[in-house]
Amino acid sequence: MRSSRTPSLLGLRAFEAAARRLSFTDAARELHVSQAAISRHVRTLEKQLGRALFRRLHRRVELTAPGRQLAEELAVGFAQIQRAVEAAQRVDTRRLRVAVEPAFAARWLVPRLGGFSNNNPQVELELESSDEMRVLGRDTDIAIRFLGSSARPPRGRARKLCTLEIFPVIAGSLLAKGRPRSAGDDDSAVRQYRLLHDDDGTSWRNWFSAADLAGYEQARHLHFNDYSLVLTAVLRGQGVALSAPIYNSAELQDGRLVRLGRTSVTSGDYWLLEAADRPSAKARAAFMAWLDTQSRQLSPA
Repeated sequence: MRSSRTPSLLGLRAFEAAARRLSFTDAARELHVSQAAISRHVRTLEKQLGRALFRRLHRRVELTAPGRQLAEELAVGFAQIQRAVEAAQRVDTRRLRVAVEPAFAARWLVPRLGGFSNNNPQVELELESSDEMRVLGRDTDIAIRFLGSSARPPRGRARKLCTLEIFPVIAGSLLAKGRPRSAGDDDSAVRQYRLLHDDDGTSWRNWFSAADLAGYEQARHLHFNDYSLVLTAVLRGQGVALSAPIYNSAELQDGRLVRLGRTSVTSGDYWLLEAADRPSAKARAAFMAWLDTQSRQLSPA
């Protein structure tokens, strides 16, 4: 006899598992209950519906036509329930693409990114470290780029983050070898060391000119295509490099690197460029607000 009571969700779940596996034993393992519980739920459901859902055969079961129809409908329903639960559990993530000049990314931005991610779990960052210019909106949502002093300021949604003041630095151990530390105050001391480059020599030529110092052409030189390699080389005592506190403030503070001479020059500026598309607007706003608080540390020491 058909019952007017609505079948319980537990009974429907037990039947769906048994129908999918064609085994009361396997359904019991899946749902972490006893085989007897599965059997009891199925019999109660059959009684409520007023028809058999399984044919009990020797050591196996098979679905009846009504059982097969019910199993197919329940499979769809439980899948929808699972998707709804997963959607409720997910954080509303927003993807943000950030393109950053490699040295700035490695030496300043990445060490601080943990704070942003912890405070903004809904933003999924995709950080690209590259010297290549990316098209805002198409390739990236935010770009942090270095422009030399002679370059034109960027147009559009752009603002200056900081001006880069650079000066010679060498490994503290190298300066200490047989020389008084006060000797490092003399600009001419630079000429005793190999000059480390990551450009065509423009930066060092500008510094020699600002220091009113001759001897650039006679100096020993070592060229790299990446500034991170320059920093590695100078820390290993392979020469003198032009640098700034935003790249190596920790090394300057603990003495692993020491400033050489008194002259510094303006190398250029870091700029923050922002796309204008709406989909990334909230994620961009969160990142920009965080960067505003961090950028107070960007002024040269």
